[in-house]
Amino acid sequence: MVLQMRPHFIYNTLMSIYSLCNLDPQKARQVTMDFTDYLRRNFKAVASENAIPFSAELEHTRTYLAVEQAQYEDLLLVEYDTPFTRFRLPPLTLQPLVENAVKHGMNPYAGPLHVTIRTYHTESESVIVVTDNGSGFDPAKDSESHTALTNIRQRLEWMCGGKMTISPRDGGGTEVTVTIPDVAAE
Repeated sequence: MVLQMRPHFIYNTLMSIYSLCNLDPQKARQVTMDFTDYLRRNFKAVASENAIPFSAELEHTRTYLAVEQAQYEDLLLVEYDTPFTRFRLPPLTLQPLVENAVKHGMNPYAGPLHVTIRTYHTESESVIVVTDNGSGFDPAKDSESHTALTNIRQRLEWMCGGKMTISPRDGGGTEVTVTIPDVAAE
């Protein structure tokens, strides 16, 4: 999992902080704190062998997005609709999914990228839905290796009997749905 941390994300973040030092020192300090929090949570997640509370994974995702939003500003719009948070999931499940949405969906020439993170509960499972309005992603048509997605899918299955589906979104973009059966919470 550590190897899946994108080196160019780290380099870009450090260069953003470097340029902000002269332009906006206060913002540079905030991005440094957000990035430090992101790294701390990432390393803690990597060390965890058990499912973690969704609320912890959501906070990790928020720190990641705070760093990205410092770089993209008005080009990255995020909506959280997460009223249901009382479930557990493998560490580094939500954050890499959102990172993929940003990585594959961001196109400054196409207008802002909208990413939505939703949670809800059915009679028997917890559900996370991540959507974006990017160019779309179809794993069946894409021949590139998707190590992070395979890793997430396997850890969901092994650690909590969960599943992940990826599909094109009506109107463009991608929708990723993660379902975790309630028996995993017991």
